Amino acid sequence: MKLLLLPVIVAVFMLTGCNDPNIEHPVIEDLGMVGVMGFDYENENEMKISVTLPQPSKDAQEQVQQFSSIVKLPHQAMMDISTLTEKTLTPAQLRVLLFSEEFARKQGIFKVLENLYRDPQIGSNIFIAVVKGNAEDILSATYKDKPEINIYLTELLTPRNITAFSPFTTLHQFINRETDEVSDPSTPYLEKVDEDSIKITKVALFKEDKMVDVITPEEAKVVEAMRGKKKLPDISITIPGAEGDEEHLVMKFVDSKFHAKVNGDLDKPEIFLYLYVRGSVVDYDGVRLLSSNDNRIIVETETGKHIEDKVMRAVSLFQELGVEPIGLGEYFRLRNAPGWTKEKWLEAFKQADITTHVEVRIVSTGTVR
Repeated sequence: MKLLLLPVIVAVFMLTGCNDPNIEHPVIEDLGMVGVMGFDYENENEMKISVTLPQPSKDAQEQVQQFSSIVKLPHQAMMDISTLTEKTLTPAQLRVLLFSEEFARKQGIFKVLENLYRDPQIGSNIFIAVVKGNAEDILSATYKDKPEINIYLTELLTPRNITAFSPFTTLHQFINRETDEVSDPSTPYLEKVDEDSIKITKVALFKEDKMVDVITPEEAKVVEAMRGKKKLPDISITIPGAEGDEEHLVMKFVDSKFHAKVNGDLDKPEIFLYLYVRGSVVDYDGVRLLSSNDNRIIVETETGKHIEDKVMRAVSLFQELGVEPIGLGEYFRLRNAPGWTKEKWLEAFKQADITTHVEVRIVSTGTVR
């Protein structure tokens, strides 16, 4: 009888005696809150993951702890790095994911994002960006007169009107655009411009889940307009001058409207893009008196031509690369639902005959004379 009870006693002991509450439910002081994860290319099967942990102690010499590990899957890094720190690592406060350009071009980022997306501890509003050089170097650098790196990167990637040219992309948004049937994702592109600053310099374009190219901030602004953004950030315009030289102005846009007209034929696609913008001139170095209606019409016309050129240069690049970050495929899918595929749309988009017209209205010049 005693021999029969022995396994039961051992099982009860294991269930109760080993149930340490400090292991299952560590207090907040024992948690290492991962703020940023950086991904660098190691080889075709492995990645180098760097994580940053804010230091809660005011007496700590460094504001942030940083650790790195070479692994095949992102959660393996969390497991490995947990053995290097006295903290229990948690991704519950993860705010930013950085991918080196090499990693984004060679390995692609969707598999990583998909694995992180499965984790219920990780929020879907984490910001994503591609960086020039190594993500580890970005995270390990010291930025004078800036907040600690977790806060600095989060604030840098938080959408603001002045930087709205950048398609601030979250984990959810990237996966949504990657898996839909009409468009491709894009992300901000960061560079370390000096020893103390990081800057959003470009926008990274993705085909499927790999980065293929970048576009300039000015081109990205018109792309945002074509994606339906109502209020655009300030834009710098160059137009022919009244006396032969070039003139420059900065427009602050009040609002914009975009419409695409398509013929719906995937064999011979035709697309007409119409963009209407209203804005105020806040800087101008030309000689035209903008209070004159005739002069204002000239500036509006030339500004429209300038933006048209930006639109066509961006669209031509998209056709050449076979990427479509605007989402024009939705107009065609409404007419070609049976048998629709993203691959079929991208092939049609490459050969599409695209024309555009931009209409500009200046609502204020700030003229005092």
